[in-house]
Amino acid sequence: MPLRTKQNYIDSIKAMQTNIWAYGEKVNDIYAHPCFKPAVDAIGMVYALSGSEVKNEGYGLFTAHSPFTGDRVSRFLHIHQTQEDLKNRFQLSRNLVHKHGACIGARCVSTSVLNAVFTTTFDMDQSTCSDYHTRFLKFLGHVQENDLAVAGAMMDVKGDRSLSPHEQVDPDLYLHIVEKRPDGIVVRGAKASISGAAIAEEIVVVPCTALSADGQDYAVSFAIPSDAPGILHIAEAPAPNMRRLVGKEMDYGNARYGVHGSTHVIFDDVFIPHERVFMCGEYAHAAKLVNCFASLQRLNTTSCKAGHRDLLIGAAAVAADYNGVGSARHIREKLADLHHHSEIAFGCALASIYTGEKTASGVFTPNPLYVNIAKHKGVEAIWEGTYTAADIAGGLVCTLPTADDLAHETIGKVIDKYFKGKEGVSTEYRIRILRLIEYLTGQGSVVPIESTHGAGSPHTQKITIGQDLAKKIEKFKKDAKIMAGIKGEDI
Repeated sequence: MPLRTKQNYIDSIKAMQTNIWAYGEKVNDIYAHPCFKPAVDAIGMVYALSGSEVKNEGYGLFTAHSPFTGDRVSRFLHIHQTQEDLKNRFQLSRNLVHKHGACIGARCVSTSVLNAVFTTTFDMDQSTCSDYHTRFLKFLGHVQENDLAVAGAMMDVKGDRSLSPHEQVDPDLYLHIVEKRPDGIVVRGAKASISGAAIAEEIVVVPCTALSADGQDYAVSFAIPSDAPGILHIAEAPAPNMRRLVGKEMDYGNARYGVHGSTHVIFDDVFIPHERVFMCGEYAHAAKLVNCFASLQRLNTTSCKAGHRDLLIGAAAVAADYNGVGSARHIREKLADLHHHSEIAFGCALASIYTGEKTASGVFTPNPLYVNIAKHKGVEAIWEGTYTAADIAGGLVCTLPTADDLAHETIGKVIDKYFKGKEGVSTEYRIRILRLIEYLTGQGSVVPIESTHGAGSPHTQKITIGQDLAKKIEKFKKDAKIMAGIKGEDI
């Protein structure tokens, strides 16, 4: 079966009966909802790019040959068999972020969860004589042949984090098995902040922590359609999403995409058929499944966030240009520092691929040490980038007027006059790039920007500190010469 088109995917999502709630209301048309349509379109864009690669008869980043179906399949549904497979999947995330600047969890996470369950079920069958791997291969063939969007659900809501899953006062705070039947199992609980869960056709669930014998009911993995009976999706509500409900396109920052699209997924006594269960109480294998998934997803996340940092560097550079200081030495140095720290994280992730290894199942996985270093450094680079971009862009980030204000017959002229930057740059364009920086730095509150620029920008503080040092430097030099025993100079 050929890969699907963007429209195939959109039509499939619109036809589903997914139970979704957002801002206190039931979402009846997901593609018409401003907090979901951009995320659906971002996934649709990936389908379109994959189709373009196939049309041009190229095997590249988007597609690969599947030994399980014999056909070309989406890279996101492919089982990594070689170092090259893993490298191509890694490179794909960064390249795609340059195009959407958001999140494509309904495609991205599928790679990690499918590969992790593949290798874990293989090992389980070898040690327990189960048939989990056979079941999983059937499911894998289903999603590859139909080119489905698949979300991965790991994170439980956790409750009291000082307690193990089975020790919680409310046992439902970790997803668990509540009933075993001859034809399947019944599960209850919740998975929190699951990227793309409501805009994927399938959800693959895995445990989120190592487990003991007392917690064997929490050792469960399965696949379920996202609109299955008993599943409730509650949309995340970051502050910038509200602009999608009350603002205009110019207010969004990421004008076309820019919605994460995560939901909290509630499982209210959901029945899972026997053939879709991939772990059922095998607690000794939970840690391996968790760690394999985590390593693979941390690799993909490091690449994804490198793409976000690329966009942030670009946006900060444009803002500096619009402010008339793009060629200033301190601006160039700050941008270079951002690039430096970003590429350290990306390079560590590449090292994890080149020092990775193939598991007994045939899945090629990254080196856990280097991929965790990469993820850690990548997070540091994101936060450093947020601060530096805010420093470069100025205090208007988070304090800008809206598109409606700019378009207003009276106050629009005032805004156009007083919010203008460098001559030749329109006020609208300056506002747009600052909104993009606000979006990329995650500034849903004025506090971080106000803290940065209130009472003067960080650079003005450096100037004052430098001026004070200039008054004292000669004494510091004199004291140093005396300490070193330097004589014969006018000290």
